[in-house]
Amino acid sequence: MNRITRYWVAALLLLAMGCARQEAVIVTVKNNTELARENETIEIPWEEVTALYAGWEASGVVVTDSSGVELPSQVIYRNEIPRAIIFLAATSPGKSTTYLLLKKNPAAYSPSVFGRLVPERYDDLAWENTLIAYRVYGPALEATGEISNGIDAWVKSTPRLVIDKWYATGDYHRDHGEGLDCYKVGRTLGAGAMAPLVDSAFVLGNNFVKHTILDQGPLRFSFELTYAPYAVREVTVIEKRVITLDAGTRFNRIEAYYENAPEMEVAAGIVLREGEGMIWADALNGVIAYREPQNHDNNEDNGHTAVAVIFPQGMKETRQIDGHLAGIADYTPGKPFVYHAGAGWSKGGFATSEAWHQHVTEELTKIKYPLEVTIKKR
Repeated sequence: MNRITRYWVAALLLLAMGCARQEAVIVTVKNNTELARENETIEIPWEEVTALYAGWEASGVVVTDSSGVELPSQVIYRNEIPRAIIFLAATSPGKSTTYLLLKKNPAAYSPSVFGRLVPERYDDLAWENTLIAYRVYGPALEATGEISNGIDAWVKSTPRLVIDKWYATGDYHRDHGEGLDCYKVGRTLGAGAMAPLVDSAFVLGNNFVKHTILDQGPLRFSFELTYAPYAVREVTVIEKRVITLDAGTRFNRIEAYYENAPEMEVAAGIVLREGEGMIWADALNGVIAYREPQNHDNNEDNGHTAVAVIFPQGMKETRQIDGHLAGIADYTPGKPFVYHAGAGWSKGGFATSEAWHQHVTEELTKIKYPLEVTIKKR
C-alpha cells in the first residue's frame, strides 16, 4: 500500500468514526390504525430530548427522514423556554416510520401557517394554513356596534397563504380563483365557538378584548384570546380561548377556559342556515357536522361551506339551540375544555356531503388514536 493509498484509507476511517460518533435521536412513529396518516403533527417534548443529550440547544436541531433529507420543523417556546419540537410525519396503516433529530442549524423553511392581528380591519385576528382560514372579531369592531364572539371561516381553493393579500385588496367576498369569505357569523357561535349553556340558552360573550400570539409558524400558529367578564348564573366569569392551527389540518384545537366558573354545561355550536343542508349529529362519538345549502351571495355560485366540531371525550347530547346545531358537555371548573373545530368547501376538496362526512370521520380517528411516538439515542 503506497503513501497516498494509506492517506485516503486513514481519512475514510476517520470520517466513518466521526459519523458513528455523531449524536442523533431516533424517532419512531407508529400508526396503530387502518388509516393512512399524512401530514400529521408529531410533538416531542424538549425535556425528553435533553434527557438523552443534555447539551443540545433547541435552536440548533433539525429533523430528517430516514434517508437524511431535512424536513421543516418548529420549536415551541413558552416564556422563551423551549417546550417541544414539532414536524409533520406520514405513516402507512399499521406501519412505523423512522425520523432523526440531528445537531445542525435548520434551514429557513417556507411557512405553512400564518396569522396576525389586523388593526386596519377593526382588530380582526385572522389565521390560516394552506387549506383554510379563520378569523375572530376584536375590540375596535365592537366599538362600531358589531358584536360577535363566533368563529368566521374563509374557504380556500389555493395552497397559498392569502390573509395579507385579501385584506390588502378588501375584495374577499367574491371568488377570484382562490376562495372567498361567504360565511356569515353575526351574533352567533359561527363555525364552532363555545359558550356556557344556561336554561337551554347560550350565554354569549362579546368581542375579545386581549390577544397574545403564542406560536408563529412555520408549522403551528396559536394564540390566546381573553374576553371581558360576563355573568353566568349570577357568577362573573372571564372567558379565555387558546386556539391552535397546525399545518396539514383543517381543524383548530381549542382550549376553552372560564375563570371563576361554576359547574355548568357548555356547548359548541355551528350556526344553521335557511334551506336544506346536511346535518350529522353523533353524541356518542362526539361529533356534530353540517354542510350548508349552496351560497348565492353577489348572485354567484359560491358552493357549500361545511363545518364540524369534535369532542374527543364524547358529548352528553346534541340538539338544535337558538339556530345552531350544538354539542353539549359538562364543564369542570378550573380546567380547560379541549375540543376541535374545522371547516371545508365544496370547491376546495369536498364536492359532496359524503366527502365531508368521510373527512370528519378520519379526523375523529386521528384525534382519538394519535400516532405513537418513541425516541432513543442512535
